[in-house]
Amino acid sequence: MDNLQRFLTAQDGKTIHGNTLYEQALIEIQEGSLGFECWMRYVYPQLKMSGTSKLTEFYGLNGREEAEQYINHPFLKERLIKATQILLDIDKPIYEIFSHLGILKIRSCMKLFASVSDEPIFKKVLAKYGWK
Repeated sequence: MDNLQRFLTAQDGKTIHGNTLYEQALIEIQEGSLGFECWMRYVYPQLKMSGTSKLTEFYGLNGREEAEQYINHPFLKERLIKATQILLDIDKPIYEIFSHLGILKIRSCMKLFASVSDEPIFKKVLAKYGWK
């Protein structure tokens, strides 16, 4: 699980306001006012894809096995579920909060973790937004 350290390092990074980058991402989602969505890659991870940016490649999960390790990691699982719960709780339409690319990344993340875990929250988000 040492290869997952890249996510913890990114999430625990500090903002100029003293929040962690993970905390700042949650605040931005809850307020419906996003800054730069670069945190998307390490808050809502997805499988690695070829031909994408260096950041996306760095934070892309190396297959289903690494996704299973991610969802079985005590801190990363808790954080992903918390960030996913916010998607269920927000009243503002998701399409008014995230960019088109951001929505595609979230959808990909939800589909991935719905397929590698028994946590019902991922399927709830897929159902809420009509994603298949």
